[in-house]
Amino acid sequence: MARNATSAPFATTRKRLLGAVVTAAMYLTGVAVVAGAIWGFHTSLDMLMGAAVVLVPSAWVAASLTAGRSVISPIWMGLARYSLAGVGFAMVFALRPESGPIAVLAGSVLALLLPPLMVVWHQRRVDRTRDTE
Repeated sequence: MARNATSAPFATTRKRLLGAVVTAAMYLTGVAVVAGAIWGFHTSLDMLMGAAVVLVPSAWVAASLTAGRSVISPIWMGLARYSLAGVGFAMVFALRPESGPIAVLAGSVLALLLPPLMVVWHQRRVDRTRDTE
């Protein structure tokens, strides 16, 4: 019960951050499908793997930092996020050495840029609806 009381102030933030990650994943899937139609299936798969390397740790951090009393400090959480992303990139290229580095990088760059853009877009939309009320 105490945990729910401490996490209540972060419920909206958690919902926005996780929503931004999910929305970014949906957009990235669309971009990867289009890239796959143009350049082939392997390019699409490489883009999705590059995006997953960035989005999975981002979703974990968003859920953990907004869970109320976090056992891990935000600094260590950020370090863990980038360490997990580094391990993810190592795994991608170790398990699929034929992966296209440009496609993996493109997927990861989009995964880095889209969630903050989704949060800003959502906040502007919320502000616009408040102004019309």
